Amino acid sequence: MNAVDRLSTRLQEDIVWRIRELSEVVRACADGSVVRRSALARSAIPVIYAHWEGYFVVAANTYLQFLSGIRMPMSNLRDEFWALSIRKRFKTQQIGGDNQFNRFLLEIRSDPDRLFKRGSFDKINGRSNLNSEVLSSCCNAVAIPVEPYKQYFDFIDRDLIAKRNHIAHGESLKFPASDVGAYRDSVVELLRITQTQFENASVSGDYLKKAGP
Repeated sequence: MNAVDRLSTRLQEDIVWRIRELSEVVRACADGSVVRRSALARSAIPVIYAHWEGYFVVAANTYLQFLSGIRMPMSNLRDEFWALSIRKRFKTQQIGGDNQFNRFLLEIRSDPDRLFKRGSFDKINGRSNLNSEVLSSCCNAVAIPVEPYKQYFDFIDRDLIAKRNHIAHGESLKFPASDVGAYRDSVVELLRITQTQFENASVSGDYLKKAGP
């Protein structure tokens, strides 16, 4: 099995169990008394959100592992991956003050061409708040287009995360059990978009630096 196939298999395995669990959540919210359904619907929102952030983070970091596995020189990769490597070193060295920062910049400037390998780059983190702004930042960091997600920005920010936050903070929020299925369907679409994005990038070589004119 080659590196692209391993990436695809990992993404598929991770999406399958998530979709199954989300479907079980929807079925659970359809059973029992009105009070029971209402309580289950409230508890379903944080779970649905968790699968959104969880899958995106797993997919993004699996993609970075794929890149580290093919051991590509930084000079062959898009600048976004160089930036991930620099962020990792910046955090590790705990740079403070102008003099240290200047020395760090000079060190970077004189760097030999390094391999993009495991442990040399900053991992993607959803910050427990994968809203449209954080999502856009994460997409930019791994050089995948954010456009396929834009039609879901309002759903992510105003529906999914806003309600998750209300519930997580213990606030009273009436959420119809009949809406859980629609939330599940939207999140499953987001998971599939994510899977497609990273699979396509690995197959097409979108991670490679484009040749100059």
